[in-house]
Amino acid sequence: MEGIYVETGPMDAAKAAAHLYLHLRDLERGFTYDHECRRVPMTWQLFEARSRYLVEICGKQGGRECGEIEELVEEALLHRALPKWAEELALRKIIRISQLI
Repeated sequence: MEGIYVETGPMDAAKAAAHLYLHLRDLERGFTYDHECRRVPMTWQLFEARSRYLVEICGKQGGRECGEIEELVEEALLHRALPKWAEELALRKIIRISQLI
């Protein structure tokens, strides 16, 4: 909806950090979008569910970094922020599309 996406491919720690970065941004501003591109409130419960789902995605994809992702998710839930190292990784995996074709 906004032209900001996480790089595609199997879930790894960097992509999980990117998703968490965007989830935290949505939590701070108070809204996000559903699968039909409708604006919906970003509640703490939705933030928690979306964040924990990243670990589940990793497991479904047979990822090797699921334990690291789970630790990162728990850290984000506890502190409502990403560690600096994870934020740096996240920014490398976020794709900005200024004009949708």
